[in-house]
Amino acid sequence: MKVILSCSLCLVLSLTVHAASDPTKPDIAIAVSVSTAAEPEPVDLDAKFKLGLIKTVQGQHMAFINGQSVKQGDEIDGYKVLSINHKQVVLQRENERLTLSLFKAMKTR
Repeated sequence: MKVILSCSLCLVLSLTVHAASDPTKPDIAIAVSVSTAAEPEPVDLDAKFKLGLIKTVQGQHMAFINGQSVKQGDEIDGYKVLSINHKQVVLQRENERLTLSLFKAMKTR
């Protein structure tokens, strides 16, 4: 009986852990118009831009977007890399600004 109870508990716990969302998965990018003060509209650019990681090499932040290494000032798919910090990358094309975040925002108590 103890064995069955232990196995059942392990199965339930493993399913709970597996169902939890990945906190390291990047958020969707949000397009923001630079020239207007209107509310930003969420744009699903998840298929276009995948922020893999951000690293610091000789004091300069670099990021891997779609498997390509970029640094501040570089261009990727028509967007210029405006800035990179330890948790996000800001891209801009014409009047459109995108922020790619490495981590999802999480609420804490």
